[in-house]
Amino acid sequence: MKEVMINWLNNIQRIDGIPPKEVIAFNFDLFESTAGFMMYLVGGFEYSEENDDWACIKMPTLEHRYLLLPHYIQSQTWELVLGQCVTNLKELELEGKLNLPLFESVIAITTGFDEGDLIKIR
Repeated sequence: MKEVMINWLNNIQRIDGIPPKEVIAFNFDLFESTAGFMMYLVGGFEYSEENDDWACIKMPTLEHRYLLLPHYIQSQTWELVLGQCVTNLKELELEGKLNLPLFESVIAITTGFDEGDLIKIR
């Protein structure tokens, strides 16, 4: 799944370019659609460790900002899906693979399900 995530992020960076320095945080938001569990990426101009409302950002309208999670994960519970995503994102961060220009000026990277608590990756 890590390779799928990196390829997706590289595609976002290729299409959208580097965000302005005012984008200081990113959230890998998770949700369940009719197609299955998905992830989308949103950037924020503010960040707070105490209040997850900073990540309440309008969902992207561009299709390339969404990632349908791999088939093998689709039969799992949302808790297991969240755990797998957190593990993969934390490993990518530890391996330095999230040191993309896309995330150059961010102070925080988080993930979590819509309407749920965020888990800090960076």
